Amino acid sequence: MRGIARLIVLALALVLTSGIVAARPLTDSERLSLADTVAAFDTAMRGADYATVSETIPPKVLAYIADKGGIDVAKLHEIVIAEMTKALAEVKLEDFSMDLAKAEYRETETGEPYVLIPTVTIMDAGDLGKLKSTSQTLALLDEGKWYLLRVNEQQQVEIMRQVYPQFVGVEFDSGSVEALK
Repeated sequence: MRGIARLIVLALALVLTSGIVAARPLTDSERLSLADTVAAFDTAMRGADYATVSETIPPKVLAYIADKGGIDVAKLHEIVIAEMTKALAEVKLEDFSMDLAKAEYRETETGEPYVLIPTVTIMDAGDLGKLKSTSQTLALLDEGKWYLLRVNEQQQVEIMRQVYPQFVGVEFDSGSVEALK
């Protein structure tokens, strides 16, 4: 019996020190809403509908950026759409996918669920050739609605952590970009 107790304690210690945390399961409604948000984002990206894409940015993040920039949120929203349109007009989006089936379901130390969704973007950048970006997209719940954020750029992560301090200390994969032949 004593040997079994030691094995249980050892197994528990391994789980606790490995960083594996069981997230609270999402409700059926949250799962459906997340799937709808990802599908709408995917459709919008493929259709160059950057107004819809920009709606997945958490309003709190937009408000923070607008405040720091001394402009109003509506104006910032227009700027975001214009900049996305301009940047993505210079490249051809060849493929875009967010793999919800391979997503990682986690929760913050405060018990709030979030999801890391593997994301792949393949684009033709003209003279630079074809590029494949592999990253994770953070899906977070705010007031019952899912929002999506790229977390492969440190500046975006820092802004997100200012607005959502429960993510301070959460590590995100920086992703990668590779040239395709």
